[in-house]
Amino acid sequence: MNDATPVRNPRRAAEIDEIVEIDAHPARRSTPALPFAVSRRIVALGVAGALSVSALFAFAFTARDGGDTASESLDAAVPAAAASAAAMGFADRSQEVSRTAVRANLTEAVADEAAKERDETLDASVESAAQTEWMTNSTERQRLMDEDMTLVAAQSAKLKKEAEEAAKRLEEAKKAAAAAAAGKENLSSQDVTNLTTKGGSMPVKSNYRIGAGFGATGSWSRYHTGQDFPAPVGTPIYAAASGVVLSPTAGGWAGINVVIQHSNGGSTLYAHMSRKVVGAGETVRPGQLIGYVGNTGRSFGAHLHFEYYKPGVTPGDVYSASNPMTFLRSLGVG
Repeated sequence: MNDATPVRNPRRAAEIDEIVEIDAHPARRSTPALPFAVSRRIVALGVAGALSVSALFAFAFTARDGGDTASESLDAAVPAAAASAAAMGFADRSQEVSRTAVRANLTEAVADEAAKERDETLDASVESAAQTEWMTNSTERQRLMDEDMTLVAAQSAKLKKEAEEAAKRLEEAKKAAAAAAAGKENLSSQDVTNLTTKGGSMPVKSNYRIGAGFGATGSWSRYHTGQDFPAPVGTPIYAAASGVVLSPTAGGWAGINVVIQHSNGGSTLYAHMSRKVVGAGETVRPGQLIGYVGNTGRSFGAHLHFEYYKPGVTPGDVYSASNPMTFLRSLGVG
């Protein structure tokens, strides 16, 4: 009977076993258990992620069901360190905003103080300039007025003679009116009527204001010598009382002017006219048109400058004038 089982060579079998043993042993040494360790980390991360997602869904569901619960959950979810850091951050911002506001207020205060100092300096400069100008103008006005007074003094004799003639005419008019006949001095009936009409009138009747009064001080050489009536150029001017028109004053300060001698011996002067409609020697009655408001002579704006001179005083001698409103009141006017 043949045995089919191969006969194993003991030596070759030993070599094969030895080779297998040599090959297997190094493989076990060079291949560590890394895949298994990595797999455990991946699984752990996956589980942690799943837990985080579950926590987020739970928080969202809780927040939807109740605001207060959500707030509590949010407070619980925010770490104490993060909350503290946020609080410190807001505190720092609040302090920074506060410092910025203080700096802004200080800057504004400094700017206001600087502006105030500039305004005070400017006001002082303006006041000083105005005072210097006033002194200069005052000196100049006084010089011009002194020159005018020289002219008025030279005219005094002429005006005195005219005043005497006017007084005679006024007296004759009275006699003529009493006798109901014209006088020997060729007085017309109109002259008699004009000169014997009693009463008085405001020198301006409409569209005027009461301006600087007699005796006022300020922008005049010494003081204001009459009564001003500011009014537009062209406003009518009327005789305050009946009288005879004299020659205008020679003083350049008055510009175009009219002087009227009245029955009481006094006279009125109407200065700074734009135009006059009566001349020397004419007679006027109270309220008769004699001219129009203007801005001639040494005038600073359209107005009537109205003056009164007592008997014996030369019209135009301004510092001998009297209060014209007192005269108007004596006529029952004003």
